[in-house]
Amino acid sequence: MEKLNATVFLKVVETGSFKKAADILGYTQAGISYIINSMEEECGLQLFYREYGGVRLTPEGDALLPYIRDIADREHYLEEAINDVKNLDAGTVRVSTFSSVYIHWLPGIISTFKKDYPNINIEIISYEEDQKNEDMIYNRQVDCGFMASPPVSKAIDFFALMEEPLMVVMSTDHPMATHKTFPRSMIGDYPYIMMTYDKQDFNSLIFTDGIKPQTAFTVDNDYAAMAMASKGLGLCISPQIQLNDMPFPLKYMEFEPTLRRTVGIGTRSLTGCTRAAREFISCARRWVRANV
Repeated sequence: MEKLNATVFLKVVETGSFKKAADILGYTQAGISYIINSMEEECGLQLFYREYGGVRLTPEGDALLPYIRDIADREHYLEEAINDVKNLDAGTVRVSTFSSVYIHWLPGIISTFKKDYPNINIEIISYEEDQKNEDMIYNRQVDCGFMASPPVSKAIDFFALMEEPLMVVMSTDHPMATHKTFPRSMIGDYPYIMMTYDKQDFNSLIFTDGIKPQTAFTVDNDYAAMAMASKGLGLCISPQIQLNDMPFPLKYMEFEPTLRRTVGIGTRSLTGCTRAAREFISCARRWVRANV
């Protein structure tokens, strides 16, 4: 197909908007509309429903999505192979991550990486769910990604970076605030602020052996949970990384017995990924060893 533009198609799918896709890719909205219209004309299919406030895939467009994504991935790896031959003078590394690493590690890692490879772009995609990050790595939607636990279901080259304790977070006047550790058996005795992604990440470690959360609130933002905990609205659980430079008055402590998770970085195949991605993974491992 001469008029296929996989990058534009996928960005429209991701944003649900011609305008947002245009802003990100540096096109005009009319230019994005023309490209999609041309693709539909050449396919002989309507790929998107145009609706008030945005666009969404038609069933036909959804059926073609994995094939177009595969084309985009192949184009990306071809481009990166060309850049490898040019000694990493250009290119892009696509990285998935989650908020605590995004905030507390990535600025330092990227700054270090850029000193050696100033012309390599870093494209960051952030999801809190480990399964989502794992899927993106496995499906080559990203070149590499950070995960809060080793991959459990797919063949991914994974490199552990640190063992991180899970902390119980509470207000400074909470009844347990004077303790040094928090017995896991008591976590169900107090109101609990649950994160929307806790079911995958934390609950399988904490709420076992008949222990059940006394869920008072469910929120989708770490800082919102911390703010609520600081006002005595409930306990929340946080990885240690997330608690650096927290702006709220809080008391936090480890569980008894200690509960930990492994934070690491992975790629579908270290030998099969681009040279730029391999260099980024190496840089991340060195930076964590030196700074964490």
